[in-house]
Amino acid sequence: MNAYIDVKYINLCSSSLDKFKQKNSNLWNFRCPICGDSKKNKNKSRGFIYEKQNKYFYRCHNCEFGTSFSRFLEKINPTMHREYVTEQYREKKSKYIYEKPIEEKYEPEFNGILEGTVKISSLEDSHPAREYLLKRLIPERFFSKLYFCTEFKKWTNTIVPNKFSTLKGDTPRLIIPFFDSRNNIIGFQGRSFDPKDNCKYITIKMKGVKDLIYGQERINQRNQKYCVEGPLDSLFLPNCMAMAGVKFNVFDLDTIIVLDNEKRNKEIVHSIEKFITNGYSVCIWPDGIEGKDINEMILNGMTSKEILDIIHNNVYSGLQANFALSRWKKCQEITNEQHGHKRVFRRNDRIL
Repeated sequence: MNAYIDVKYINLCSSSLDKFKQKNSNLWNFRCPICGDSKKNKNKSRGFIYEKQNKYFYRCHNCEFGTSFSRFLEKINPTMHREYVTEQYREKKSKYIYEKPIEEKYEPEFNGILEGTVKISSLEDSHPAREYLLKRLIPERFFSKLYFCTEFKKWTNTIVPNKFSTLKGDTPRLIIPFFDSRNNIIGFQGRSFDPKDNCKYITIKMKGVKDLIYGQERINQRNQKYCVEGPLDSLFLPNCMAMAGVKFNVFDLDTIIVLDNEKRNKEIVHSIEKFITNGYSVCIWPDGIEGKDINEMILNGMTSKEILDIIHNNVYSGLQANFALSRWKKCQEITNEQHGHKRVFRRNDRIL
């Protein structure tokens, strides 16, 4: 996005914002048009447009609504927002342009941590680990970033001594390394190949690591960012991260949150509610989408471009997000009643 276009439209919409005033070169204050601000004191102004990393955002300190300036403008003046988007497109900076993922050129520093594992890219197609990824249609350009380990617990104990007190039931696992933005390894995830395994994922944090986020080293801060639940799902979308038990306020507010398509999963519904409360834009999947997550949608015949288009057409924030989420849950509750069954979903993950 071009910052000067944002500033231009901040000034253009200022006449419709009560008590509007510019605090400094990158901060504007006015009464929140979303909640109406204080009902008792008409002079209170708790809505702010501010700049962060050359991008502009809106947040109200009364109702806690927060979003990008673009989505704020769309809520308060749809006509002006269309002009704004057109101008951004002319500059070829629109965040809605689909960019085909390209091969990353970095080569992370492992510091010996991944010794004892084998890159998936070096395995034969007939190897069970490579075969597993091929069957799931994981893009092969990422095979050099994924690893195979024959004895997960034993190998983990060489990195984090005594992490596992017993090696009983040790099995081979897919190793998914986590790196920070400077390519330092901060943790890893072991994915079981056994569909009957009660613990499909085991996530290990390195000492001193606070927030474990997958894909940070691949993120371009100038482009639209996405965050999904599973690391493997993130490999199908451009500029995408994956969460691993992180808090609800560690991502930039312009990150679009895309959780799994499981309406009956109370944990997912609660997570979406938390992200909305913290001011994020979230994807509320429409009815008729086959697949509980992005990888499953790919396996059902959808393309990454099609999934990205669906995400952009179903992104909500603030009050609109709460309404869309309520409708999403209600549709599933009706479906459950019609089929006369109840089901409880549980996460098969461990974070150690």
